[in-house]
Amino acid sequence: MAYKQGEPLSTVTRDLLREEETYTAGGFGPLPGFIVSGKGSTMRDVDNQDIIDFACTMSAVNLGHSHPKVTAAVVESLQNVSQTNIAIHNAKWPSLAKRLCQKLGYDKVAAMTSGAEAADSAVKIAWKWGIARKGISPMDVTVLGCSDNYHGLTSGIWPIMNPGCGQEGYGISSKQVTNRNPKTGALLRYGHVEDFEAVLSDMHSVVAGIMMEPIHGTLRTFEQEIQFATSVRQLCKKYNILFISDEVRMGSGKTGRFLCSDWLGTENKPDMITLGKSITGGAYPASYVLGFNETMDLIEPNQVASTFAMSPAGTAATLAALSVYEDEQLLQRATVIQERWMAITSNWNHPFLRFCTARGADLCIMFKDHMGDVTPRRVARLAYQKGVLVYPQSPRIRISVALTITDEELDKGMRALTEVMDEIAFYREIPGSTHRVDDISAGF
Repeated sequence: MAYKQGEPLSTVTRDLLREEETYTAGGFGPLPGFIVSGKGSTMRDVDNQDIIDFACTMSAVNLGHSHPKVTAAVVESLQNVSQTNIAIHNAKWPSLAKRLCQKLGYDKVAAMTSGAEAADSAVKIAWKWGIARKGISPMDVTVLGCSDNYHGLTSGIWPIMNPGCGQEGYGISSKQVTNRNPKTGALLRYGHVEDFEAVLSDMHSVVAGIMMEPIHGTLRTFEQEIQFATSVRQLCKKYNILFISDEVRMGSGKTGRFLCSDWLGTENKPDMITLGKSITGGAYPASYVLGFNETMDLIEPNQVASTFAMSPAGTAATLAALSVYEDEQLLQRATVIQERWMAITSNWNHPFLRFCTARGADLCIMFKDHMGDVTPRRVARLAYQKGVLVYPQSPRIRISVALTITDEELDKGMRALTEVMDEIAFYREIPGSTHRVDDISAGF
């Protein structure tokens, strides 16, 4: 096959990129495309190209774009009232709190707005539990995390993520909320229960909690992750330590069960969980921490709260999304997506691939290192040119598929990716296939 050239970026895309770079700061590492609309799993960009969404803002849009039931609920809520909190109650919040607790098997729920707020609040609650219930000194109380897990970028929670991803430049560090062994500095690696056995055998008396994404999607098999998370949860029971499951990304039905921690079995139920992203179908920001009375009753007024927590629109979106998950039997759909993905990728035979894997509708392509012009970002950019959006994060491509995706959209996206994998080695220049984020450790 002759060498190929990628398509140039359009004038409107280049202009928007230039304007964004001039006037904005922060963000992640997006591909050079700009979306103007979306329905279900099909979006349209400024160049009038239809794009199959295989990214879903990292599981924030599990119900697809503009799901009619969720959208209608949010619109109706906003037409009725903008915001009620702090000085007065939202009339629908008690019903949602009851529904979440009864559905998920917890005693109480606290509301926030973002997933980072939820994770930060869960750590704060665990600290207080450690001091009040376990008798740990406030100077020593510690919550541990796990390598490569994402919990947010606020200054309170960022230290629990991998070192070297920018915290040091902001002077942000902590031995009381960390994914390193506080004594040795060794990273507590995802998939390595021996790291947790070592740190807890030495420091269990000062550890109040361990927070992790139990199912992360980066090990070769689903079973490896279930076994690892189960083993860590059992260590928490042994040493009287809270096990906190961050369900922001992998909850809300993504893995084929409503909570990813459900795969650990009822006997290993987490002490606390965090929810966000697609708990509202992505239609309005809301996040939650759920736990048992032993932890949640420690919270006093003005200690775990947020201006837009318990918002009418967020409440309406969550109630509507919960109904959609149940009414449309979407947990089963996650299993169908996983089976379809594994069947298709089992036929991929490329020298640059390590493996492909899936956790329900959360999919992953893992690449070998140092494979020349075959990089995750070049693959992702070529995929976008062929009409499918995936997210490159070296050494992998992250794929998140909406549970509402049609068979036609799913097959179209899978065909495009298969074509990309077959052709990528024959491409030279692919405009838009570099980003400075690729030289910065993400920490997750």
